[in-house]
Amino acid sequence: MEEYKRTVLYVEDNQLNMALMHHIFKKNLPSILLLKAETAELGLSIARETLPDLIILDIGLPGLNGYEALDILQQDEATCHIPVLGTSAFAQVSDIEKARNKGFAAYITKPFQVKLLTETVERLLGGGL
Repeated sequence: MEEYKRTVLYVEDNQLNMALMHHIFKKNLPSILLLKAETAELGLSIARETLPDLIILDIGLPGLNGYEALDILQQDEATCHIPVLGTSAFAQVSDIEKARNKGFAAYITKPFQVKLLTETVERLLGGGL
């Protein structure tokens, strides 16, 4: 049985992105347990139940979008301390500024640059992986 030092929750509705993230973590961040949710609603439930060290949240989710889910996480005493990394294919300067202004700890555009994603996750987790 593997020993994980940290837990990250990835909320993403696209199965290809989910598979890519799983591969990135397995290869580049093997000491991190990656939990997955396909909807914001499920992600919120898992976040409350497991209190992960970091949440990676797609902004363009069906139902509750990433901004709405972030608002709920920030208003919940149990989850407000968890840093949230926003992800989206929207790469305009205005999109990045909007994400930062909403309170995301960081924002990464898709398609993911593996090195940037890995470094950002490590930074948001405070190192020690």
